[in-house]
Amino acid sequence: MRNATGIGAYLRERRLAAGLTATHLAERAGLAEPVLDQVETGAVTPSYPLLEQLFDALEVPTWYRRHIVVLTLPNFFEAAYGPGPEVPTPDDRADLHSLPDPACYQRMPTQDLVAANSAFERTFPGAVARSTMLEWMFLDSAAKRVMVDWAVEAQLLVDAFRILSPLALRERVEEIAERCRRSPDWDRMWTTEVRSADIPRSRVQIRDLATRRVRTMSMRVYSPELPQRPWWLYRLVPIERTRGAYAPR
Repeated sequence: MRNATGIGAYLRERRLAAGLTATHLAERAGLAEPVLDQVETGAVTPSYPLLEQLFDALEVPTWYRRHIVVLTLPNFFEAAYGPGPEVPTPDDRADLHSLPDPACYQRMPTQDLVAANSAFERTFPGAVARSTMLEWMFLDSAAKRVMVDWAVEAQLLVDAFRILSPLALRERVEEIAERCRRSPDWDRMWTTEVRSADIPRSRVQIRDLATRRVRTMSMRVYSPELPQRPWWLYRLVPIERTRGAYAPR
């Protein structure tokens, strides 16, 4: 699913969501208002330094900026690497299944699960069937047992979805939100702001439902390239591996 909006439309959506007039945002970013208008209407594609000025003025968390650029400026990457596949190729799937620890391909901003390896399916039972990590987190009873810090992790997923949702088809965003609203936690988390300093989560605690063992995992995110794919690779690596202990478990 391609994004339905460009970078200008996204910036305008973020400005309106922040309650800023064009004049106010231009002042914050140190721009002439006509320049902002050209960017928002798509008449001008912003350079990276200009985009950084606008991101800073809109307080877009650093952690989401690459997602935004990839989703709103796909032609840049296609020009550099050529068009990528819309679904995982056999080689993509072989790469995913070669990983020993939980890993999946996920599309942002809807957090759709494109593919997952067997370790991921064992670790997050029912997630693939739910099709999105958001729906699994809020609608599957297993989520609160698997995620030791469920409230923290759920809030971060909602925050990413809220900030990046203007990049997805509106109908798809509304469909996911309507389903997740069945959870009594959804509306409260949707309206709760997350501080930028609280967004990076390099560690996550996962409970094995079969053994009840809790493991601390390092979360890694990669963007497949050459050519660019419309999904990201998410990996969870046991902490002992990240410290150099690659001995068999």
